[in-house]
Amino acid sequence: MSARAHDRGYDKIGPTAHVTAYAWYQLGMPYAHLFATREGAAMYWSFHALTRSLSRSFGLPTLLDYLEFRHRMIGAQLLRLDPDRVVELGAGLSHRGLTWALDHRVRYTEIDLPPMHAAKRARIEAGPARVRAALDGPLELCTSDILGPSFTDELAARLAGAARPVVVSEGMLDYLALDDRERLASSIAAALRRVGGGHYLTDTQHRVRERRVGPAAAVLRRAIKLATRGQGPAEAFTNLDHIERTFTLAGFDRGRELSVRALAKLEPRLAKLRSPTTIWLAEVEAACVPDDARL
Repeated sequence: MSARAHDRGYDKIGPTAHVTAYAWYQLGMPYAHLFATREGAAMYWSFHALTRSLSRSFGLPTLLDYLEFRHRMIGAQLLRLDPDRVVELGAGLSHRGLTWALDHRVRYTEIDLPPMHAAKRARIEAGPARVRAALDGPLELCTSDILGPSFTDELAARLAGAARPVVVSEGMLDYLALDDRERLASSIAAALRRVGGGHYLTDTQHRVRERRVGPAAAVLRRAIKLATRGQGPAEAFTNLDHIERTFTLAGFDRGRELSVRALAKLEPRLAKLRSPTTIWLAEVEAACVPDDARL
C-alpha cells in the first residue's frame, strides 16, 4: 500500500466498494451477483434509510439514483469510445471489468489497493469456470501507487500499443484531496500522451450543483464519512470551470461534461434518472504522424 494512500486515509474508503457492488446487484447488472456481499447489503440499506426520507420530502435523487446515474453514464460513454484497452483505477468490486473482458473481449486492467485487490480476486476465483478464465486472458487485477512518481511510466506501459486507450475511475476521484487529484490527472495525461493519445473518463462533484440538492448531498456525505471511519469525500470542485482548469493544467487537450440527453440514446434508462454528479471526459489528442514518418 502506498505511504501517501495510508497517510491520507485513502485506504479507509474500501467499504464504499461493497455498497456500490450491492447497488449493481440490486439493479440486476451482469456478473454483479458475484460481488454482492453481506457487508455491502447492510451498508446499502443503512444508507438507503438515512437518505430515503429526504428524497421523499424534497423530491431529490435517492442513493440508488446517484449510483445508477454515474454507472450508466460512464458505461454508455465507454461504449461510444469503443476502446481496445481499458485501465480502471479504484475499480473496487465493480462488475465492469469482467463484463468488458468476457463480453467485449477487451483487455481490461483493474488497479486498486491490496485489500480490495485480494477481495476481488477471491470472488472471481470462486466463480464459474468462464469467470475464472478471465484472469488468464483479458482481465488483469493489480495493485499500484497511483499517486507515486513512477505511475506515469507504469500506466504508459500498460496502455502501450493500444489504438483507443481509455482510463476510467468511478466513485474514486472525489475522495482524493485536490492536490492529489491534480497529481493523478497529470500522470494520466502524461501517460496518454506518451502512447499517442486517449481518454480519461470519470465522475466528480462541484459545489454549485451540490447546493441545488443541499440536504441530500449533506446527508450522503455524512453517511459516507461514518462508513469510512472519517474518510468521506474530500473538498468538491468549485464549479465546472474549476474542473476544466484542473484537467487543462494537468496536460489534457480538452475536456467536457457529458450530456445525459446524448447518452440516453444508448442507455434509455438515463432519461429517468437525476443526479448532481458530473461525468467528465478528458482527452489527450492523438499525435499527428508526419507523412515522411509513415514511409
